Amino acid sequence: MYPTNAEYVQVVKALIVKYPFLKDLEGNGYHTWHQSLKRKFKAERAPLVLDEEVRKSKEKFGHKRVRLSEETSGACQRSMSGEIAVIGEDASSIESHVNVLHIQYNKMRPDTLVVKDRMQQTFAWRRREIRDGMTVEDILKKYPFLKTPSGLCDEVDRIHSSTVNLGQRFKEGFTSIVPKVLELVQRNIPLAKIYKEAREEMLAEDLPDSDFRAALILLPYIFKEKVENFITLGECNADTPYPTIQLVETGWKMAFSRRVHVLVKVDGLEVCRGIGVEEGIIAAFSTYFVFNLAYPPYMKNTLSFLQRAIAKITEVGEKPLPITVTRIINILC
Repeated sequence: MYPTNAEYVQVVKALIVKYPFLKDLEGNGYHTWHQSLKRKFKAERAPLVLDEEVRKSKEKFGHKRVRLSEETSGACQRSMSGEIAVIGEDASSIESHVNVLHIQYNKMRPDTLVVKDRMQQTFAWRRREIRDGMTVEDILKKYPFLKTPSGLCDEVDRIHSSTVNLGQRFKEGFTSIVPKVLELVQRNIPLAKIYKEAREEMLAEDLPDSDFRAALILLPYIFKEKVENFITLGECNADTPYPTIQLVETGWKMAFSRRVHVLVKVDGLEVCRGIGVEEGIIAAFSTYFVFNLAYPPYMKNTLSFLQRAIAKITEVGEKPLPITVTRIINILC
């Protein structure tokens, strides 16, 4: 009734091995079959509300989204090449490190040196757990410092080391293209009109930060993608397993004007909270690497641009960027 993620993967892999012509043209080769099979199971379970197993599952997990999170956590993963070597650690030592992290997390002022040391010592083990299908919910429970924007950025820096941290690269790289982004965005886009109205009401000293936020929010339109698929308004969860930024208590005009409270979610599960759309976007971008998620088709070009041109991250075995993305990189950068 409720196959595990590993069982779904085992079945769809067997399918494309026996019938190679059914293999996806992109990604791991079985992503669309994995998604379809899960939807089929979900649809078959829907009428069985009186079934004992279904009833117990609904009571246990409270609502559908939790179960969906478990099922989809590995469905849209990016491939992790090579074996992940864990040197000098075992289950017992990892448990000890995790206990220290939880103690620090419960403190009013955690010792940042201790946290960084224990997160580094558990890093390879954590990457292996994620590769093997550990759910986002379980990852966050075990490693609570990933529930902060700074913690997510630090993890990306462990995955893709650089002399300059991700937050600084992002800030400096994107600031340099803000004027060009705002210039390229079509003026007849409703969000651009809202920003123009908000800008007219702002003080001169607030304009640089506001322009930065506006350029980030409007960037997807340059790639013919919709920001509404990435940033949502109100308390409703977006119907997607991919990362989203949620503006709970504000509208677009306020989001342009000031640093508002945001929630970053993956498959409806709250990952972290931030201040300002800019912090939310950097955190949501980081979750793709931290939780090993592939970019969704509806935001792939925008996220690929942020990865290659702004964050300066290149992964082994990555396909060349589409010509349209390369052309826009040349225009903006």
